[in-house]
Amino acid sequence: MRVGGTGGAACRAVGVVVGLWLFAGATASVEAKAARAPAIRACQPAMRFYGTYSIGGLSGATRVPLERRLRELRDLGGNMVVATGRKAETLDLLPPGMLAVPGCGLMGRRDWQTEGRWDEARARGNLERWAGLFADHPRVYGVCLTHEVTEYADHARRVWMYRLAKEYFPRTPVIQYYASLLDRENPERRFVDRYGRGGERETDVLFVSLQAVRAGRFRPENVERLAYALRAAARTPGVPVWGQTSINADHRYVTGADSMLRVWGRNGENMTRWAELLRRTSYRDTGGRELRLAGFFWRSLGRFPHDLGEPRFAPQRARVRAIAKELCVT
Repeated sequence: MRVGGTGGAACRAVGVVVGLWLFAGATASVEAKAARAPAIRACQPAMRFYGTYSIGGLSGATRVPLERRLRELRDLGGNMVVATGRKAETLDLLPPGMLAVPGCGLMGRRDWQTEGRWDEARARGNLERWAGLFADHPRVYGVCLTHEVTEYADHARRVWMYRLAKEYFPRTPVIQYYASLLDRENPERRFVDRYGRGGERETDVLFVSLQAVRAGRFRPENVERLAYALRAAARTPGVPVWGQTSINADHRYVTGADSMLRVWGRNGENMTRWAELLRRTSYRDTGGRELRLAGFFWRSLGRFPHDLGEPRFAPQRARVRAIAKELCVT
């Protein structure tokens, strides 16, 4: 089973600035305790969704059946798997109590455009295809329609994409994935953050990258990325925030099994630290509403050679289960 790509050179270019925009201005009113995080204690409010971003059968030098791997995720406390790709067969293998989000993303730039020009007829044809597979499916929570959407669409275009998609998914959440909230779709090619400008909704879930690693090291201060996303989400009331964190699945720093131990600890202790930091981070908007992370996903379980599916990483998988309990995932 395949999922959306990593974005190639464009993704790497955006990655250079991701750390800059995510840290801007997200301090005073955000309750992010990045420097000192004790072990998880209370877990209210409960995390609604928890699991992995993509899933596969890799298990060291061997493979396991996808159905078995999905059951394993459920046993680890997951109640959702995001980025199940473009095939509906995975949905039939889901264990009881688990939902899926096909994508990310079901539609790339070429599915919205023809020879670099936005093409509504082309987009409608693709949306109709995916709606036929996933709209109103009982095991589908929502569809992750795009991947790193700010690489090619500004705010106005993202609003157009979202509204068009809702014609085909009126009862199913339409989710856009943002590696960055910045885009350069302007004449000056400057990076700007116009997510939710004027309160206009672009997505039913603000799904963002929450990377805990910089220069190959665990960086707890990166929790400010969530702080920034929560501030942005306040512009579009009612839109929850989800995040995914690469767990030894990012080619930019993964060198093998050693990088899992170096970043996350021999027994995965930094996984608990990271989850606690995310849980504690909140933002109270001008209306007095407290915004928190509503869904969190490790990337990945059995999709990459040295991720959580690696047999020797039993302690890290045990952390996944323990964190699910502390987050009160149902």
